[in-house]
Amino acid sequence: MTHQDHALEHRPPEPKKKARSGLGLVGAGVLFLLAKGKSLLLLLKALPAGKLLLTSASMLAMVWVEALRSGIWFGVGFVLMILIHELGHGYAMKRSGVEAGWPIFIPFFGAMIAMKGAPRSRHVEAVIAYGGPLAGTAAALLAGAVGLMTESRLFLALAYTGFLLNLFNLTPISPLDGGRVTQAFSRRAWMFGAALIVVLFLTTGAPVLLLIGMMALPRLFNRHSEDERPLLEPSEQRAWAYRYFGLAALLAVGSYLASQLMHDTAS
Repeated sequence: MTHQDHALEHRPPEPKKKARSGLGLVGAGVLFLLAKGKSLLLLLKALPAGKLLLTSASMLAMVWVEALRSGIWFGVGFVLMILIHELGHGYAMKRSGVEAGWPIFIPFFGAMIAMKGAPRSRHVEAVIAYGGPLAGTAAALLAGAVGLMTESRLFLALAYTGFLLNLFNLTPISPLDGGRVTQAFSRRAWMFGAALIVVLFLTTGAPVLLLIGMMALPRLFNRHSEDERPLLEPSEQRAWAYRYFGLAALLAVGSYLASQLMHDTAS
């Protein structure tokens, strides 16, 4: 059975800015590993406990990169929130009878979890995709509650980032989670998602958006094959639309409130 990359979770796009030389070297190293490191990944997976080692090593690498950007404790918290998001996908896969791989973290880009096999229906695909943002939202709410009770700017920043990150991942285009959720109730949502990605790339220049666009192209050209799967009943489509827009609204409100609390804490 072949492996399919379920999702690539990204930090929200950032405006263009001058990169630090150290981060530039790290980024170059990451790109080199992505291009040349396939044999290394296969070797690690073949070793005893290799999958756990690979996940742990990639987590530590991402913590280090995020620590250079925003400090060690933010780096730890940020990576833990992404881990919770990925575990949400893994739990949903297990509940749906689909075998899941181990999360892999990629500095500057996010994380992904492998799905062994294909979802048997639109509903199952939506359940698996929705599990990540749902778990990520819970983690952001917890961080926000701690930040509110302790007036900790660190936890408020983690909450804000978590809300914004999961909201971005609900953009309705594959390979983002939103594209896999919206296919349960709409065949044309990808058009809005594609337009949004283009606008964000033109306004921010974030390389991760270009990567998302490149990964989306094969799915967009082959979407007619996905359309062969039976559509859900109208009641099920409405239920998924309510879940999707409800979670998106919660994340949007959460990110706004967290940003306001951060501002109040700083003043």
